[in-house]
Amino acid sequence: MLSLRDIRKSYKLGDAKIDILKGVDLDIAVGDLLAILGPSGCGKSTLMNILGLLDTPTAGQYLFDGDDVSNLTDVELSRRRNLKLGFVFQQFHLIPRLSALDNVALPLLYRGMHERERKEVAREMLLRVGMGERTKHKPKELSGGQQQRVAIARAIAGRPAVILADEPTGALDSNTSNEIMQLFKELNAQDKITLVLITHDPSIGAQCQRQVRMKDGAIQERT
Repeated sequence: MLSLRDIRKSYKLGDAKIDILKGVDLDIAVGDLLAILGPSGCGKSTLMNILGLLDTPTAGQYLFDGDDVSNLTDVELSRRRNLKLGFVFQQFHLIPRLSALDNVALPLLYRGMHERERKEVAREMLLRVGMGERTKHKPKELSGGQQQRVAIARAIAGRPAVILADEPTGALDSNTSNEIMQLFKELNAQDKITLVLITHDPSIGAQCQRQVRMKDGAIQERT
């Protein structure tokens, strides 16, 4: 489904070249539950941005459903992100002035979905993640775990094939982290959503079917 070959990413800082990714090879199959582990600064988030079509590699090949993404236009990349990918982040990124329902429904607007249908889907997704009674609550009225559940509902509202989650439990206590991981595992098992979790926490990685460990911009270990 997703295939990376010799992916490299570097930046210019003045006259210096900063190498972030140094030849990453990785295959992600349909239905995988994969954790990418490693310390801060090892390149995990850069790798996720490339997987999520938010950034492009300096060198190497990335095949998405068999298509080389370097051959896709910006419009095609945007469309693929919108239809195929869902994103979950450590800081939730909910819009403060909007209710939980409207936060979940908002991305569906960009699919041209009618307002009534958007809200029906949003209610269904909030119910799915255990937030059916919090549809009218704004983010400041919700706990961190509840906000992350809303963020997950938003990510699955478009029924993506892949969810990319960057430190999704990083701002949560251990009990809430385990609840969020249980939700991810249910989505993976029941909906067959491919899940890629970026984390520095080995206990989170241990709950995934596959693990790869990064260090200094490269994959050092696979289990």
